[in-house]
Amino acid sequence: MKILIIGSEGFIGKAAFDYFSSTGNDTWGCDIKNASAHVSKNFISVDSRQPNFTNVFGNQQFDCCLNASGAANVGLSIADPSLDFELNTRNVFLMLKAVKENNPDCKFLNLSSAAVYGNPLSLPVNEMQPVQPLSPYGWHKYMSELICKEFHTVYKLQTFSIRIFSAYGPGLRKQLFWDLYQKSLVSKNIELFGTGKESRDFIFIADLIQAIELVFKNVLFDGGVMNVANGTETTVENAASSFYKSLDKNTSFLFTKKKKEGDPDFWKADISKLLSLGYKQKYIFEQGINEYVKWLKENE
Repeated sequence: MKILIIGSEGFIGKAAFDYFSSTGNDTWGCDIKNASAHVSKNFISVDSRQPNFTNVFGNQQFDCCLNASGAANVGLSIADPSLDFELNTRNVFLMLKAVKENNPDCKFLNLSSAAVYGNPLSLPVNEMQPVQPLSPYGWHKYMSELICKEFHTVYKLQTFSIRIFSAYGPGLRKQLFWDLYQKSLVSKNIELFGTGKESRDFIFIADLIQAIELVFKNVLFDGGVMNVANGTETTVENAASSFYKSLDKNTSFLFTKKKKEGDPDFWKADISKLLSLGYKQKYIFEQGINEYVKWLKENE
């Protein structure tokens, strides 16, 4: 399989690049910034000021493309919605336009987000529940799904989107666990947003890559969507406790009860579709946290 990873310098993109490269696939990377040392010669750089994906798909023919690009930052999307729209929505349109014109047989897998659900009407949330995003990030991810649906419906391209819940693991330098770690470096007494009773559905990066491979191999790319998570609800309080226990630091934390703008309250995914593909969780939450903490200490 010849596969292109757009966003190959990011958290999920790099993990996908490393995995597909290691399993004998002809794997190419692509990003809107210069290649770092780990990237192979199979790398295509795109100018962030004027992204041109015609050259990406015009010079090579790919069997599959994973779009792992964009910004996964709710706060940034609220502060600068125009930039978030460009990274998470406009670029998806430009990619698919280039696929249509140059590589129409390529399967295009778009990484969306559980942020499209906002605060779900009920749990576990399935793909049929209405979307009600709480942030520009959530809205722009939903728009990217609609663009994928558009190009499938109108131009018969093979597109699909997966709604990723709370992914974590080695390489992640943002979101909850990174924030917990950074705060532990400067204080033994940590303050966190919310009440601690808020919940997330965590998935370790290796399990996420497993899910991506299953989607490429088994899904009909019909413009549809699928949840990717583990179907397990974990409170933020328990997640923080597990993290600091694994980190083995003399750290205490409390919740300020102040709500962070754009953040949902409770998440638990219905993963029936994913399970039907043969997905099996390999890393329980505590194992994943231990792997992440090990990486943090090695890269301290």
